[in-house]
Amino acid sequence: MKILHISDLHFPKKISLFSLRGKAIVGYLNYRLRRKSKHPLVLVAAMVDAIQNLDYDALIISGDLTNVSHPSEFQNAKDILKPILTDKTFLIPGNHDRYQKRAMGPNPLFEASFAEWIGESVHPHFYLRTKRIAGKLFVGWDSNLAIPRITANGYVPKEVVETTTKLMKEPYVLVGHHPLWNPNTEVESSTHRLSNRKEVVEGLQRNPPDVYLHGHTHTNWVKLPGKETPFTIVNSASSTRLSDRKHECGFHLIEMGKTTHYRRFIYSENKFTETNPILYEETEGIV
Repeated sequence: MKILHISDLHFPKKISLFSLRGKAIVGYLNYRLRRKSKHPLVLVAAMVDAIQNLDYDALIISGDLTNVSHPSEFQNAKDILKPILTDKTFLIPGNHDRYQKRAMGPNPLFEASFAEWIGESVHPHFYLRTKRIAGKLFVGWDSNLAIPRITANGYVPKEVVETTTKLMKEPYVLVGHHPLWNPNTEVESSTHRLSNRKEVVEGLQRNPPDVYLHGHTHTNWVKLPGKETPFTIVNSASSTRLSDRKHECGFHLIEMGKTTHYRRFIYSENKFTETNPILYEETEGIV
């Protein structure tokens, strides 16, 4: 099984300030003035081209396709991803895809835009979706909150964790947006992290996934199974950002078999090339 994992795409899109409201105005100005240059269109095109030329069984996107969840951003993301949106694709939303309350219920923009690739809902009262690709079961969570102030916290209800561990009767891959573990050098702030992740990790111990795929923190890593989190955790954020002194960006191709191999691809000299993965033991970070 070959799983290609990308995340935190933050596709560039020009938006009129008059069409925004609340914290979206501040968020968009922050994007235009600080982050836009870090996600150049040439890198976006190179990523799509690289994916089209890779051999994989499943393409997983763990959120943040947009910047402030403006309606035009969802269509823009869909247009850019069109060449690689197939029956092998599975997506979940990130906190930027839930940036505004109007991006959520009763007709969420993310679900409306990507209905073909978000799998099937398995519970009527909360976000828990599954999709089988090439015989492998993928489970998607929505850990995002539409918070009025400028924060990026997440939360996974206890019922979602319990239902996941009870219903999954076979090996599965879990996809969320927020990290469940961070290296000691990448500890998240209190306004950026999954607020109940210790409880989430404890709950998953009853029936852990083979691997947890996420984004949110714009630096790549692979955490190998440990005592507290007895499953691999892979962060492929941000797949469309230029690397710098503080951010090791790119995406992963996970080859699962009798043994698992983690291949990492980074943007260099106008194209994506393979490089060494960044591997951690659990003891080198914290839940």
